[in-house]
Formats: sequence, structure tokens, C-alpha cells
Amino acid sequence: MKIKLKNMLAVFLILPALAFADEKGRQIMEKNDALKEPDTRKGVSVMVVMKGDSKELKEFEMVSKKYGKKTRSRSTFLKPTRIEFLSWSEPGEDSLQWIKLSGGTVRKIASSDKGGSFVGSHFYYEDMQDRDIDDFNYKYLGDEKVNGEDCFKVESVKKKGTKVYVKTIVYIRKSDYFMIKADFYENKGHTKILEVDKIETIDGILTARKITMSRTDGKGKSIIYIKEVDYNKSVSDEFLKKESL
Repeated sequence: MKIKLKNMLAVFLILPALAFADEKGRQIMEKNDALKEPDTRKGVSVMVVMKGDSKELKEFEMVSKKYGKKTRSRSTFLKPTRIEFLSWSEPGEDSLQWIKLSGGTVRKIASSDKGGSFVGSHFYYEDMQDRDIDDFNYKYLGDEKVNGEDCFKVESVKKKGTKVYVKTIVYIRKSDYFMIKADFYENKGHTKILEVDKIETIDGILTARKITMSRTDGKGKSIIYIKEVDYNKSVSDEFLKKESL
């Protein structure tokens, strides 16, 4: 089989551009990953779930703690019903998650259920886990403005494990490398949009006080408002064990 010279030249021109895009994408995400984070977090939030004409408010407390690159978090829903949710995230592995229903039953969330609705909201169980930079491949897609902010546009694809999303495109603010938007793609296409705003600096940590997850098909959205948050306070290891549910 003969390969035309112009086709070969096109390949040689494209390959360096792709390598640059991958390298720059990774560099952008490394700067995002290097932003200051707390060792522990305690907070009170309100989630508003909007579907059609209905609106439901859910209030919950959230506690999280880092163990090196591992993270454990627990959310306790206080209204309208009491539900407990525990998540253990570890680099290179699918997260382990359990939910305790209001009746007292504790159920482990299977990997195949990570695309399920989290407590009836537009967030998936997959969205409720910590993410490690090394679990994904990245590609720089260019620059774009989001709500008047200059951003880097980066594609993110999970390397292995459960893949609810085919890819995610994140928008990283150039001024401080904080992520302010994400587009989520599943097998059926672009399904959800995450928007982060009301960003404040608390104890030197950039903190979003409002997080919105919207469906692109118009079937509603869920908004999390962070009412209170404290960083680097004492958190009991026992509280973050499965046996404590």
C-alpha cells in the first residue's frame, strides 16, 4: 500500500500538536491540583432539587478528612428525612460508598450504580467522590470565556475503573486556576453542566458557596448552597468508618 507524501506530512504535523495539547492540559490541571486544600472540612449545606414545577429542600452536614491522597467523607441529611452517606476515595481505585436510609438499612453503592441519582438530585454518586489528578488523561482544547472570566478549556478522561462519563470538559480560571464550570458527557452525549460561583477565600482556601448541576435536556437542576464551613478542625477517624453508620 502506498502512502501519499502529503498524508505523511500531515501526520508529522498533527502528532506534535497532540502531544503539546496533552502536556499543556496536564500542566493546567497540576496547577489546579496544587491549590491549597484543607486536611479536614466541616460544613452545613442546603440542597435545592428542582424538577418541573416541584422544588425540594434538603439540609445536610458534611465532614471530610484527608489521609494522604485518600479522602473519607460523610454527609448526614437532616431534612426532610435522615439519610447518611459515606464515601472513601483512593487514587487508582473506584470509590467505596455506602448509604444509610431513613429506615436504618445500610446499602453499599455498587460500581454499576455510580450513575444513579444521589438522594434524588441531579448529582450522581460518581459526582460525590474525591478525584485524583493521576486517575485521568488530559487534553488542552483552547481558551474560552465563562461568565466574563478567561479560562483554560481542558478535556478529562478517566483512565480505568467505572466510567459514568465518557469525558468531562472543565473550565479552569486563568487568574487562579480554580475550576468554575464542567461539561459532562455520557454515551448519549452532553448530559449535564456543573457551574461553580459565589467563590470566597476562607482561611486561605478558595471556596465555592454555590454549586449548580443542571440537565442539558431541561429536566431540572440541583443547587447546593454552602451555609457554613470550617477547615482544619478535629475530625474523629471513628466517625468516618463504615461501622459508625
